[in-house]
Amino acid sequence: MDSSGKRQLVPRRTVRRLRVLALAGALAVAGCTAGDPEQPPAATEEAPAVLLSDLAAGQREVLAGSGSETSVAMSRALFERSPVAVVFARHDDEGYARTDAGLGPAASAAAGLHVPLLVLGPGGAGLAEVTAELDRLDVETVVGYGDPAADWPVLRGEREMLAGPMTVADFSSSLRLPATAVGVGPDAIVASVSALESEALQVLDVTQPESPAAPSSSPPGDLSDPATTDVLPEFRAPDQPSPALVLATATSTPASLATARAAGAEVQVLPDGDPRSTPAAVRAVHAHAQAPILAVGDGFGPADRFTARVGAAATGVELPGGGQTVFPGRRMVALYGHPSGPSLGALGEQDIDATMARVRELAAQYQPFSDEPVVPALDLIASVASSDPGPDGDYSNETPIDVLEPWIEAADEAGVYVILDFQSGRTDFLSQVRRYEELLARPSVGLALDPEWRLAPDQVPLEQIGTVGAAELNATSTWLADLTRDRALPQKLFMVHQFRVDMISGREDLDVSRSELAITLHADGHGTPGEKLETWGALQGVMPRGIWPSWKNFYDEDKPMLTPAQTYTLIDPKPWLVTYQ
Repeated sequence: MDSSGKRQLVPRRTVRRLRVLALAGALAVAGCTAGDPEQPPAATEEAPAVLLSDLAAGQREVLAGSGSETSVAMSRALFERSPVAVVFARHDDEGYARTDAGLGPAASAAAGLHVPLLVLGPGGAGLAEVTAELDRLDVETVVGYGDPAADWPVLRGEREMLAGPMTVADFSSSLRLPATAVGVGPDAIVASVSALESEALQVLDVTQPESPAAPSSSPPGDLSDPATTDVLPEFRAPDQPSPALVLATATSTPASLATARAAGAEVQVLPDGDPRSTPAAVRAVHAHAQAPILAVGDGFGPADRFTARVGAAATGVELPGGGQTVFPGRRMVALYGHPSGPSLGALGEQDIDATMARVRELAAQYQPFSDEPVVPALDLIASVASSDPGPDGDYSNETPIDVLEPWIEAADEAGVYVILDFQSGRTDFLSQVRRYEELLARPSVGLALDPEWRLAPDQVPLEQIGTVGAAELNATSTWLADLTRDRALPQKLFMVHQFRVDMISGREDLDVSRSELAITLHADGHGTPGEKLETWGALQGVMPRGIWPSWKNFYDEDKPMLTPAQTYTLIDPKPWLVTYQ
């Protein structure tokens, strides 16, 4: 024993020098409180090496389950062999408790050493799986963290075990890893682990906020008793980093992300489980389109949905305002109308270039009142209800595609989203919409349906208010969602107009399950602010879950028309899309 009463460890195997990172001679981290450690000699070619898995270029996989399950799954996915592994034994299953303070240093050790981090769940959950993974990796030495009461002898078997260091000084002396100390709260642990860099290593100290009601916390566990050595064997780091991209959310298990960083994989933390949701995510997936892409957490959904979303993001095409999901990453303000002239709305009051300038200026008026970017849009009428039955007898005039194309192309160049709007008369919406497939196949073109002009076989426009059933809306939305999925397009806006509850029958049966679409029900009645807000309240009272509410302002018919500030402050909930007619 030393003067402090602690026993001196004598390894069962011949003590070998610590392996050296490829750039160990160049490592010098400013502010390291332990000083610069003596640089170890370069590892010999005979020293065992960490080998990474040779993943298929197009591999797409969701790693879901407990912390133990995802840690093992990530290790299996990225590592073929590792002479050393870090194992973290959790005390409890209630978040990141103070008694699990070893989580941060364990993640730092794995990233710094370029080796996997495996997790034992509370009460030894996952012991068999973790032990089997250590065997598969041919691990010789375990660096242990966490609960001293875990079954370390069974897990260790014939391997050596080193008690994992907790401080910068101990990282220097035990692992020969220069590092700096950084305190992080539980809410920041995922982001902090995802950003770990071996060349500028941080030892993460996971702290808990003070709470009078919280039980007193225990210090990190002392693993000196189950430890058998105080040095690591010589081994070589991987020759090249993993080409994989790993996607995570705030609820992803940190250990699996530490293993990803240990392999050199890039980790992107997303606000939700959708790789289309942010510009950064889309650009990262696009950059790794030919590489393996993994995701950690149940929130990424089943494999087929994840694969489809990654396929869309891999194109790199983004919506105006960035990313590939319509909401909640942006709000929209649109001019409504038809290219033929002003009689159908504000869009036709000026030429194409002037329209783009006008709608961009209009959207800018809303920006001071929104935390989200406000994107300009066109609500472009594609078919117009008519008192004349026309050659096909449907009382709807379809606008030629070559009339609409210049508007869509100009909008694309100006960063303006386009919504094609249909007044289908006596024909069903889907039959008419399919004629415009080539336009709807463009990334920044969505779809709107106007039930006011959906007529029964014996009806004509302006003699009654039209209606549509949920089944017809669902048939159209399913077609659009399939088109979006099959062509790997960004999410599309699917809008249905309404100013009376009875304009949509069976609204409780509306299918909002397709993530290829952002569905909005659009309150487009005119009148006084009080009348419109009363209608808004009635429509919100029957709004199905999963719908994004939207609103219309009328330049002439509203008495008076709400200002941008009023539109975003008086209307609750704040509309995601505001159109102007």
